[in-house]
Amino acid sequence: MHELGLVYQIVKTVDEVVKQNSLQQVDEIVLQVGEMSDVVPRFIEEAWRATAPTTDYPCAKMTVEIMPAMAKCLDCGYAGHVNSFAPDCPSCQSSMLKITSGRQFDIKEIIAK
Repeated sequence: MHELGLVYQIVKTVDEVVKQNSLQQVDEIVLQVGEMSDVVPRFIEEAWRATAPTTDYPCAKMTVEIMPAMAKCLDCGYAGHVNSFAPDCPSCQSSMLKITSGRQFDIKEIIAK
């Protein structure tokens, strides 16, 4: 499960933000995970629950926002949501799609005091 490694990287990043901003307490970490990313939201949440007690943020909540897979069809011009497992154009079934979002894995926000 590579999500555990991702959680450790998130903690490193949060550590840096806490130090740079002289923060005392982290209440929540908000992630944005794209439908087409290699990250399974449920697994990252489970990895956080297992890891949080061993960090400086044992009570911090992790929230995962799932970002939709969006694309533009280079054949018919369709722009919108696409199936993340078989990304063909829902309008013309072309495979000529330019993915515009849905692959990201970002820390959107760290809520802290």
